[in-house]
Amino acid sequence: MVLGLVIGVAAFLVSAADRAMDRRRRTATLTLLGIRARTLRAAQCAQVLLPLGVGIGGALVAGRLAESSYLVTGGGAVFWDGEGLPLLLLSGLGVLLVAALAALPMARRHLDPAVLRRD
Repeated sequence: MVLGLVIGVAAFLVSAADRAMDRRRRTATLTLLGIRARTLRAAQCAQVLLPLGVGIGGALVAGRLAESSYLVTGGGAVFWDGEGLPLLLLSGLGVLLVAALAALPMARRHLDPAVLRRD
C-alpha cells in the first residue's frame, strides 16, 4: 500500500510538472495583463485540489464500504473497523498537502524574456 502511495505521488508530481509546462503561455499572458501572482497561485491550486479532493474522498468512502462488505460477507464479528480511519484520513490530507505544495510554484511573477520569446 505504501509503495502504491509513493508511485501515485510520483506520478502526480510528473503530471503537475507537465501541466505547468503546458500552462506557461497562459500564465505568462495573465501575468502580462496584470493578474496578481497570489490570484494565479490560488486559481491553479484550486484547479489541482478540487478534483483531487473529490477523487480521494470518493476513493476513501468506496474503500471503507468495500472493507465493510468484505467483513460482513466474511462472517466476521467486526462489521466496521475504525482503528485505521485516522491514519487513512491523515494520509489523504497529506496527499492534498503535497499536491498544494506542488501547485504553488507553477505561477511565477517573474517573466523571463527568453521564455516569452520561446513561447
